[in-house]
Amino acid sequence: MAKTSRPPVIAVMGHIDHGKSSLLDYIRKANIVAGEAGGITQHVSAYIVLHNGRSITFLDTPGHEAFKALRTRGAAAADIAILVVAADEGVMPQTLDALNAIKEAKIPFIVAITKIDKNNADVNHAKNSLIENGIYIEGMGGDIAYALVSSKTGEGIPELLDIVLLSADIAEITADPEAPATGFVLESTQEPKRGASATLIVKNGTLTTDRLPAGRQGFVVAGDAYAPIRFIENFLGKRVPQAGPSEPVRISGFSKLPTAGALFSIAKNKKEALTLIANAT
Repeated sequence: MAKTSRPPVIAVMGHIDHGKSSLLDYIRKANIVAGEAGGITQHVSAYIVLHNGRSITFLDTPGHEAFKALRTRGAAAADIAILVVAADEGVMPQTLDALNAIKEAKIPFIVAITKIDKNNADVNHAKNSLIENGIYIEGMGGDIAYALVSSKTGEGIPELLDIVLLSADIAEITADPEAPATGFVLESTQEPKRGASATLIVKNGTLTTDRLPAGRQGFVVAGDAYAPIRFIENFLGKRVPQAGPSEPVRISGFSKLPTAGALFSIAKNKKEALTLIANAT
């Protein structure tokens, strides 16, 4: 089984008011925070975008202190992080919290200096605050790539995505699409009609409904929870026969709510699923 290049999974991290969701809104041309209290993203959500014909999976990770643990798990599931710093404020305590999560996950990161369109934007101040906090960007004594962006006008966003893809090429992110799927649980919710459901990010292999004999189905095992793979939904909520590396999916029917951040693997049947859980505990 040969490994091939796979799309990068990107965590967007930083202070709650520094424009993470606005940046993703512009990239996806869609509003992702509609209906959420105060416009705060209170869960990890995953989306696929295309840039120059290549796929990039973005994780929108919470910036609020109350969701610090969830943010850390989001970093662990990502290959590369974008650390968002607003041009009108510079580095804040939550910026450093996000940076620590990135370092703990041992993944490379890029800096996006946002809100450059604001009247009180001070890019030089933002750059200096990065240096003062040990974040050495290109042109200022370091090699961390950065982009100046505006989520209102779109300025700098194509360049940011170029840097993402270049960073992914340098990192040589690979996967074996022929292997059984493994990855992370991003979030789990109890739904009235579907029961315990979870959003997963496939990091290696392919999650599929069609590799077993007719009438049989595989199982997803995540921690001490398991679910039959009856159907797979992509990030748009559409049913798909399979999902490959770097793709976010939704699986329903878990025996209990799986823990966000848990690793998942595939079992051929319920007996094997229960054995995996027993061996892990």
